[in-house]
This record gives sequence, structure tokens and C-alpha cells, in this order.
Amino acid sequence: MRQLSPANWQRFSALAGLLLLVSLFLYLRLPASSWAMESRSGEQVTIAQNEVIEDDLYVSGAVVTIDGTVRGDVIGAGRQITVNGTVEGDLTAAGRTIVIDGTIDDDVRIAGQVLQLGENAQIGDDVVAAGASLESMAGSAISGDLSFRGAQALLAGTVQQDFRGAMAALELQGTVDGNASVDVGGEGDRPQVALRVDLPFLSPPPVAVPAVAGGLTVTDSAQIAGTLNYRSRSEAEIAPDAQIAGGANREIVESATPRSALIVWDLVQRWITLLLVGVLIFWVAPGWMNRLTTTVQAKPLASLGWGIAGLLIVGVLAIAIPAVTILLTALLGPFLWNLGILILGVGLLTNILLVVSFLLFIGYVPAIILSSATGQRLLYATRSDQRSKRIAPLAVGLLFFVLLTAIPILGNFIYSAVVVLGVGALLIWGRTGSKPTAIA
Repeated sequence: MRQLSPANWQRFSALAGLLLLVSLFLYLRLPASSWAMESRSGEQVTIAQNEVIEDDLYVSGAVVTIDGTVRGDVIGAGRQITVNGTVEGDLTAAGRTIVIDGTIDDDVRIAGQVLQLGENAQIGDDVVAAGASLESMAGSAISGDLSFRGAQALLAGTVQQDFRGAMAALELQGTVDGNASVDVGGEGDRPQVALRVDLPFLSPPPVAVPAVAGGLTVTDSAQIAGTLNYRSRSEAEIAPDAQIAGGANREIVESATPRSALIVWDLVQRWITLLLVGVLIFWVAPGWMNRLTTTVQAKPLASLGWGIAGLLIVGVLAIAIPAVTILLTALLGPFLWNLGILILGVGLLTNILLVVSFLLFIGYVPAIILSSATGQRLLYATRSDQRSKRIAPLAVGLLFFVLLTAIPILGNFIYSAVVVLGVGALLIWGRTGSKPTAIA
């Protein structure tokens, strides 16, 4: 596998972020005619075993199954995504459950609650994943690097290059042909019970979730061709017959809370904060939030365009207001001192209000409206009578948002795209003052 330079990596991440944004558009049921590439959406979407798609595939639905062949990239979003066939390009997907039991010729970028690489999974390049649980079954193979951030991982397959990640529980049963560098553990001593990765407001996932004891476990069948470097408060359980060619090196965590636990806690705090703010805003201004949410659903491309324009306008105003204030104060101050002081005070106050209100808006509202729309589709895709409910969809949507934006580099582009959409929806609402037609 060729190594990407930092510049090329950033370009690739930017492209992946845009592709993931397009998948979000599709998941909000953007009309298929809006795109030149192949797109599918619905409650259940199936690419049959003998079906061949000659272009990139943008797909969304409650249950998405790919048994056939896609000759380009796949960008998908849904409650359950299963790939049993062949994807000759990249796979970029977000969903509650993602199962890969076929062939992906290039990179895989996935995020969700339960992630699984089946025994027939063959990945041609790198895998970057974020979620509650990741399992690679025996027989699965990743030709490039594996990077994972989440609660737990069980790796019984093969990683032909390096493995790196941060999680509370990790069990290595398979093969790593390069180095393994992980940050593992939770608070206190090594727990001997498996973590819970289910969520109280959702039904059990459709695939079995492995039970992984807290901390790092390396079994007899594990083989690491390079070095095992791990950072943990507790000693790893390494079986006597485990083969680690470069040896195992432990960095002892002196603090009461290891870095992996701090990362998870930071994500939990962010999710709770956004959820509480979202509930408050929907309670205080439900009509306004509903209109912004519907605008993003009905006019995503217009929101994107107006969002870019809005960011430019705010940037220009943030520079122009202080400049004009200083100029007027300098011109009038020597002659009309009281008026000069008034102009200076009003100008500075206006600029402060503009910047602070804008930062508060982009810090919370775009994530809340996009997450609410996504959560509605995930939980109540076919139950229109339930779509007035807000807390559960908002909680689920924000969970996916927090996980996606936690992915290094890629998360920054996803967050930026969400902000642009939110700003655009605000400008469209301000221009029209009316609710656009909702998508059925």
C-alpha cells in the first residue's frame, strides 16, 4: 500500500467528508433525480446478487443489503447496512449496525453502534471505524491499516499492516502483520466483565455483539509481526503461546483515569450537552427549529450554497464593523466627542453580539437540527404518527453525530459541512419566513 503524504491525506479526508455529507442528504430522502450517479432509497433497499451497478452508489434506507456488485464507491446511511457482495471502490457508511461480509477493493470508513467484519470480508486497503463495538471475525482480512476508536473491539481476523486505536476493552485473537499501538482501559483496575454496548432506548441490534472483558487481552492464537505498544493502567493479559515478534511495551497510566477513558467521557459529555441544549431549544422555539429542520430536508443543496455565502458575509461583517467604527470615531471624535464615544460603543457592542451569537449558533443549532432529522428517519422511517416525538430521535441522531465527528481529520470536515448546512437553513428561513414543503 502506498503511503499518503499529509497533504494527500487531507485531500482524501475532505473528499470522504463530502461523500458522507451526500449520504446524509440521501438519508433525508433527497429525490434521486437530483444526482447524476446511481442512487437508491426506501424502507428496504436490496442490490440483488446478480445485479451490477456500473457507477458510484448512493444509498439510504432502514435496511440496506448489497449482495451484487458496485463498480464504483458506495456511500450509505441507514439503520442496518449489510455488504455481502463486491464494492470495487470505497465504502463510506454510517448506521446503527454495519456488517461487511463481502469484498471492498479500496478503503472503508464506517461509524455506528455495532460494526462487524464477517468471515468472508476482504478489504483492499485501510479501515477507519468509530463505534460502540467492532468485531473482525476469523477469516476476514484487511490489506491496509486498521484504526478504531470506540468502546470495545474483538479482532480475530487479519490486519496486514498496522493496527491503532483507543478503546476500553480489546481482545486480540487474530494476526497483525505490522505494529499494534493501542490505548486501552477504563477507570480502576482491570474489570473482568464484558462491557455493555447496547442503548436503553433502542431494541437489541440484529447481529450478536461479542462479550469483551475490559482492558487488553491477547489470546494464544494471536500473532503480531511487529511490536505491541499499549497504554493502560492495568497489565495486559497475554497468553503464553501468543506470538509477538517485537515484544510488548506498556506505558503505565499514572492518573486515575486513562486517556481512552477521558476520550470516551469527553464524547459522553458532548452528547449530553448537545441533547440538553436541543431539548431546551425545541421547548422554547419549536416552530423555529421545525422550520430549520424541514429546510435542511427539503432544500439541502440550497442550504449548502446559502451556508457558504453566510459564512463569507459574517466574516466580512466581523471585519467591516470594527473598521467602520474606528474610522467614524476617528473622523467625528475630535469634533463631536460624545457622538464619537457613542459610535465606538455601539460599533463594538454590535460586533460582539454578532460574533458571540454566531458562535453560539454554529456550536449547537446545526448539529441539533441535522441530528433530529437523522434520528427521525432512523426511528420512525415509516411511522408518520410518531414523527412529532423529539427526544428519542434527537438522542439517537446526536449519538451518530458525536461518533462521526470524533473520527480524526474526517470528523472536522463532517462538522464543517453540518455547520454550513445549518447556516444556510437559517438564511433561507430568514429570507422566506415560511416553512418549505416537507418531504413525505
